[in-house]
Amino acid sequence: MKSPVVRFLCQAVYGLLVLVLALAVFVFGRAAWVFRDRTGGYSLSVAVDARKSAADPKPFRVGFGREDITPPVGAGHPPVWVAGFQNDHAASGVHDPLFAVATALDDGHTRIGLVVLDSIGFFHDDVVAVRRAVPAAAKFDYVIVCATHNHSTPDLMGLWGPTWKLPVAIPIPGVGKLEELPRSGVNPEYRAKVIAAAAKALTAAAGSLQPAKVALHEIAVNPAGLVKDTREPQVFDADLRLMLFTQPDTGAFLGSIVGWGNHPETPWSKNRELTADFCGVIRDALERGIAYDGQTRLKGLGGTHVFVNGCVGGLMTTHPSVTVRDPFLGTDFGEPSHDKTRALGNSLAKLLLERVAASNAPASTMVPLGVRAHTLELPLANQGFFAAAMLGLFERGHSRFGFLRTEVAFLTVGEASIACIPGEIYPELVNGGVIRAPGGDFDIEPLEIPPLRELMPGKVKFLFGLANDEIGYIVPKSQWDVAPPHTLHGGKAPYGEVNSVGPDTAFQLHSAIRELIRDAGQPARP
Repeated sequence: MKSPVVRFLCQAVYGLLVLVLALAVFVFGRAAWVFRDRTGGYSLSVAVDARKSAADPKPFRVGFGREDITPPVGAGHPPVWVAGFQNDHAASGVHDPLFAVATALDDGHTRIGLVVLDSIGFFHDDVVAVRRAVPAAAKFDYVIVCATHNHSTPDLMGLWGPTWKLPVAIPIPGVGKLEELPRSGVNPEYRAKVIAAAAKALTAAAGSLQPAKVALHEIAVNPAGLVKDTREPQVFDADLRLMLFTQPDTGAFLGSIVGWGNHPETPWSKNRELTADFCGVIRDALERGIAYDGQTRLKGLGGTHVFVNGCVGGLMTTHPSVTVRDPFLGTDFGEPSHDKTRALGNSLAKLLLERVAASNAPASTMVPLGVRAHTLELPLANQGFFAAAMLGLFERGHSRFGFLRTEVAFLTVGEASIACIPGEIYPELVNGGVIRAPGGDFDIEPLEIPPLRELMPGKVKFLFGLANDEIGYIVPKSQWDVAPPHTLHGGKAPYGEVNSVGPDTAFQLHSAIRELIRDAGQPARP
């Protein structure tokens, strides 16, 4: 007969084993659920050769659609968690509305849809949901869904919800100590509303197609007083790019696609009002003009205008240290405010409107479209992203455990080309200037060369950031700098890597886009 002590020890060991087994079952079960494929093995491969359309030219058409995606804020409504800077940051009101703005491009052979959301980011699963919600009657051959990466919009990624204070800090390797337990800030009903609105805007764009001419503009912009690069090396995506659509017979403006690279976070961390930031100011100015105190300073173009963000990694931002001068008031704005946002947006809109008014740029009605796009897997090396997924913050699927499914695309629109990147790419990867960071983690020469715009054909080369996904920062591997001494950054760990899938992501995406450009079969122009 076993003694009571032995019996107690056996029971304790048995209980511990059961507890360990139960914990293992929970962890592995949770991981299997979290990292499952949520889009049923979705795979996309599009290959449309622009030369086929060029051989049988047909009149070009364009259409536009727009849907309000502003959530209700205030008493009687669930809290809206603002996606930027900190958790527990509920919206207090709405400064100006948020939109899903769409355009449809059709060359008589191929139809492309683009919808841009006033949002922090949109995961690939949600992009797939938008595509599946667009009726077949819209006849799109390819649909692009972009986010402006606006930090004064509702959380659609899960990182900025409320938190629970933990009694004991939990160390997480590679991340730090977890002192609060965050909860997702995504409202599923709002996410469904955005998906439906994006699909509706795309459908409206397809239903409003009409003949159009296309003119291309590229405007050199000095970033000083507009945007700051907060990480070495100092490289910007500060030039404005414009694809302008007009009626062939009357010359009336139908709308445009505008590209520029900067974080929409101008009101900064204390702002709790929802706003489209400078993206909305630019759209409004192009459509309705620029007015102060009821007096028109510049006349608008009419039509519908789509703003697409470019290279925002690095990190491009109108930091509080940046003083923006309002070009019409002559007033300097340093402290973050909605007035500063207006000054920034109108500074850029002024350049666009003046260029359009003064330009005799040729416009064409024969604009062949080309598309190369495919899904790809990226290995998930960021332990923080693993933890966020396990905590239920990142509600996105995975092609398999430890791998994200995402997407890249390359398009040609006549003499314009467009690289679609699924995250926040560093400008040096696109415009040149990748360096071998002294004291960097890998001590290697740059891998992601030549820069993408050097590879891209066409007269005007657009970069659509946060296109069809938001995977975070895309950092050149030779600049990856997690471990000390952080020589390039004054001994301080730079921001970027903490919100990156991993150090190999930039090279994988660069290689994928390079392959798409090669497959398009069009030589790059200087």
